Order: sequence, then structure tokens, then C-alpha cells
Amino acid sequence: MKKRLLGTMLAAVLVVSQAVTAFAAGSSTTDVTTSGESAQWYDIAGTSRENFAYLEETEGGSEVLELIMDVNEGEKKLEDLAEAVPAIAAELEGKTLVTKFFELTPINGGKPLPDGSHEVTLAVPELTRAMVNVKLLHYSTVRNVWEVITPSDVNYDTKQITAVFKDLSPVAVISDMDESKLTEGHGTGTGTATGTSPKTGVESDWWVYLASAAALLGMGACIFVSVRRKKA
Repeated sequence: MKKRLLGTMLAAVLVVSQAVTAFAAGSSTTDVTTSGESAQWYDIAGTSRENFAYLEETEGGSEVLELIMDVNEGEKKLEDLAEAVPAIAAELEGKTLVTKFFELTPINGGKPLPDGSHEVTLAVPELTRAMVNVKLLHYSTVRNVWEVITPSDVNYDTKQITAVFKDLSPVAVISDMDESKLTEGHGTGTGTATGTSPKTGVESDWWVYLASAAALLGMGACIFVSVRRKKA
């Protein structure tokens, strides 16, 4: 009886701990997707080196590839990118990464606007109201330039960002942080203030799982003691 009860308790704790792990793993900064009508015409290829390998075939692309991967892997900060690209350094000052760089690609050519540009809506789970002055850091493989794009719309309720791109290629979401909103329960949702590799922005309920685990342990202990007393 004691072995069976102990086994049940351990199994319960294991299930809860796995739930905590799964929750943490699911709130990843690479979970950006296209949203709404954009999902029919545009796709997020990913953040791995393989997704950006084509850069090596473009002018100056090898250096860009290494810079992107260093940032994605946390080897370099946003300040390092600003130092490497003086043309946009002023626009990156004070900014922090919300997401890693991801590859934004058209599906069957996408759905270009009359001037050939692309209006894309991105679903960004990490987006919180503590992120202000949200921008998109983009490298144009067509024009071989880095640029900072101002979105046409940032919807904090739906966690969506809409922006117009002249052409499509590597993109990362960046923003300033409103410190006052960090204390109002809006969450951090970005990397550190110095722009290191991004953290998750999904407001976590991990403490609920831990509390449940503690409750299960306590309940099991009470039952165990009760059974022993009855036998005595």
C-alpha cells in the first residue's frame, strides 16, 4: 500500500514538472508567425543557419550571415550590430531585441502592393505593452542594406504587428522598454536592457504548476500519515 501511494505521489509530481518544462519551452522567442490574410501569402522560414545560408551567395552576405547568427545565438548584442552597421546605429540606440532574426519569405511571390512592396502582419507572442516604439530591424538582400522599419500598426491586444517591406529577407522585432509598465504587470517580454539574446515575453503561469506540485505533495503526505496511524 505504501509503495503504491508513494508511486502515485511521484507520478503526480513528475507530470506537473513536465508541464512546467513544456510551458517554458513553448514560450519561445522564435514563435513569430504570419497572421490573417498575410498567412496565405507569406511565411516564416525560421531562424537557423540553414534558413539564412543563401546570404553567402549575395554581396557581403557572408558577414551579414555571421552577424545574424551571432545575435541569434547570443554571442553578440544589439550594440555589436549597431557598431558593425554605423548607418543605423542611432536608430538602434536604447533598443532591445524582442525576437531573434527570422526569415520572412513570400508564398508564390506573395501579394505585392502596386509599388511592389509587401504589407505583412506578424503575430508576435512576446509583444507586451511594456514594449514601446516597436520597430522592425531588416536586412534587404535585394538592396544589400540594413534598415529599421516603423510598423504601420502595433496591436497589443492581438499581439500583432503590421508593416510594409520593400523586399523580404531577415527580420527581427526590436523596441524600447517602458520601465514604468514593467512594474504594472505588463511583463518584460524582451531581452536584457543591453540587448543580449532575447528572452520570452509570454506572461508565465509557471508558479501555478509549482504550487500544484506542492499541494499534491502535501496531500500525499497527509494521506500517508493517516494510513500509518490507522494501521497503528
